[in-house]
Order: sequence, then C-alpha cells, then structure tokens
Amino acid sequence: MDVKDSPDRSQLIDIWQGSLQGLIDLAEGLDDQDWAQLTPCPGWTVGDLVAHTTDIEQMLAGDPRPQHEPEWDSLPHAMGDVGRFTEVGVDHRRGWSRADVIAELRETMARRRAQIEAVPEGQEVLSPFGRPTSVERLVRVRTLDIWVHEQDIRQALDRPGDMDSDAAIVTLQQFISGLPKVWAKNTGAPAGAVVHLVIADVGRGVEAWASVDEDGSGVTCDPSAEATVTLTLTWADYLALSAGREAPTAVGARVSLAGDADLGQRLLASMTQTP
Repeated sequence: MDVKDSPDRSQLIDIWQGSLQGLIDLAEGLDDQDWAQLTPCPGWTVGDLVAHTTDIEQMLAGDPRPQHEPEWDSLPHAMGDVGRFTEVGVDHRRGWSRADVIAELRETMARRRAQIEAVPEGQEVLSPFGRPTSVERLVRVRTLDIWVHEQDIRQALDRPGDMDSDAAIVTLQQFISGLPKVWAKNTGAPAGAVVHLVIADVGRGVEAWASVDEDGSGVTCDPSAEATVTLTLTWADYLALSAGREAPTAVGARVSLAGDADLGQRLLASMTQTP
C-alpha cells in the first residue's frame, strides 16, 4: 500500500487484523528470556505488551474487566488514571504461560473481527477512550497502537523489521494527519506559519504541509516554497518522535531542520501524539 492510498472499511479491517496477526507471529517465535525482556514502555516486558493488546481488544468488545487489584506499591510506573487502568489487565496476566497469553490474543482477534464486521455501515462504535467513533477511525487507531507495540518489541529484542507493511503505512498516515495539531497547538506556531515535513526513506518519499489559520487552528495546506520550518527525517525517527519513544534531543541530532530555528526546536519537542 502507498501512503497516498485511502483504504476502505473492508481493507482497513484487514490491515488491523494483519497487525494483530503480525504481533502473534512475532510472539510465537520468542523464548522465555525474550518474553521477559523490558521494552521502551516503562515497566512493561514483551509479554506485558502482548497481554495489553488482548486486554484493550477485550475491553472494546465489551468484555468484563478483570476482577484484579495489583500490588500498586510494586508498580511505580503505573501512574495516573490511564496508567492504572491499563495496568490492571496486564498485571492480571503476569504469571500466565506464553502459550496461554498468545492463545487468548488469537481467540480475541477472531472474535473481534466478527464483531466489527457485523457493525452496520455508518453505525458508530466506542473508541478506547469511550467516545463514539466510526469503525474506520477505530481500526486505524487500533492498528497504530498494535503496530507501534510490535516495534517496541522489535526494539527490545533488536529485531528490526516490518517498517513498510500496510499496518506501518496506516500508522504513518495517522501521524501525518495529526501534523496540523502538532504544529498549531503543541508547537504554538503563529498564524500563517507553515511546516514542511519530509520523510525521505518511505517509497518515493513522503511530504506533508500544515499551517496555522487566523484563529490559531492547524490546517493542512498546499505545498509552499515559503515554509517557515522544514523538517527532514527518516520514518524510524518520525516514529520515535510521534510515539514518544525517544527524547527529542537525541532524535534532533539525526534530523535536518531548515528555517526558523526556534520554531524548529519547539516542533521537535512537541511531536508526541500517543498517550
């Protein structure tokens, strides 16, 4: 799939399911040492990320939450309401065998596909944050979360790969769609300022533009030769920034910034889009 493609509902469901299958395929090739390896997600191992994926899909399916109370004093990484909420499902499965965790994800994946495919066209479903959304939007968001966690596992195990799959492209599309908000709200760029994003190593290269309108809102805009800031970087570095997986100062040493230096540095420091 190309970054410029607009997959329909059926294709997006296939891509979402492909991201889950990719995670299962990766997990099935691991041993106990791999399973226990810490990942870039604070406090979570490889096995925890697989368990987390199942837990969120089951929550979206309407399954009852695990009746489990973690020993919070031993889990200092679980901070805030969201952190504690997601920790419950992960901690509930700690101590399960690899085979049981993977089997549960496989069963949940099949059940969720049938459930989503049964949703009538145009009917809304609930997002992970409890708000109504379209099926298309939901599976895009889930694809991003699952694929990013696959990359977390690959980084933890030093097994790079899957950077050009359909799930990777949907993730890239999602991050690019958030560029106007990143530029206007997160960075605080002034009205009329234009950012030009260049990702040079995806296919024939990907470019995106965003500006700030008079009321301070971020909007996509036509290609502009008068970009206020031009940021050129790799897909891996764009992922690291957008998913908040690496410090902007570290990534900044590897990227190219042209134009307004102050705004450029503020942009690098403000690109995280995931919770």
